[in-house]
Amino acid sequence: MKYGLILMLTLLLTACSPEPQQHIRLLGGDWSTARAMTELARQELEQAGFAVSVETVAPGQVWSKLATGEADASLLVWLPDSSRHHAERFFDKLHDLGPNGPVLKLGLAVPVSAPLSRISDLNDSDYADHKVIGMMPGHGSQVLTEQALARYRLDHYQLLSGTGEAYTHLADSAIAQQLPVVIAAWSPGNIMLNPQLKWLQDDKEYFPATERAHTLVRRGLEDSAPKAMTVLGNIRLNEHELIRLLQLVADEADITLAVNKWRRETAPL
Repeated sequence: MKYGLILMLTLLLTACSPEPQQHIRLLGGDWSTARAMTELARQELEQAGFAVSVETVAPGQVWSKLATGEADASLLVWLPDSSRHHAERFFDKLHDLGPNGPVLKLGLAVPVSAPLSRISDLNDSDYADHKVIGMMPGHGSQVLTEQALARYRLDHYQLLSGTGEAYTHLADSAIAQQLPVVIAAWSPGNIMLNPQLKWLQDDKEYFPATERAHTLVRRGLEDSAPKAMTVLGNIRLNEHELIRLLQLVADEADITLAVNKWRRETAPL
């Protein structure tokens, strides 16, 4: 009888103890840095023993999907300025594991041959047919460029929007054809790896100078997969490391091979 009671209690305790979470759901994006960082996280998590799935979403969806538990983590969110609206709504429902990359330089870029040196020079110019190539709505660069253009009173310039793939294609095509072009850019980023581009001086300093990509995770992941939290929190690239990662991704058609090569290069001796 005593043995049967002990067995029953053991079974009950086992049934009540949650199994450690073995599957991690990452949210990724369709621009180069997002793909590279998400692939890096996927490989690091898989090496730690987790199964990983990746869903590509628009930037604004990251916050709501993590807050409602539809996903576990994302390395895409820019803070503090571009995500202020989403942070006010969702930040208390998430964990911020901190920056995963360096401080970003933000602004407008033009070909090195452009007869412009400052953003203010665009006020009296019809350069690039009054258009700025931008990212999709909700992306950090798009949000901050919209704000900066308004403060510079460049209302006659239209900020174009599209997918990350369209952004890269339009920018690369204009540069290759030596067309006048203005690009909403950030660095480290794949567009600013091109030596044919230069920054326009942010002469009024309307672009923020503290923006960084952060790693966000859903509440509860610390209980269901604490090891995954540790792995994700340890992904922190400096400027040199991120630039090298983006270079490898740009040069290699298979992003898995490119990121794996970067991991081998940066592995401690």
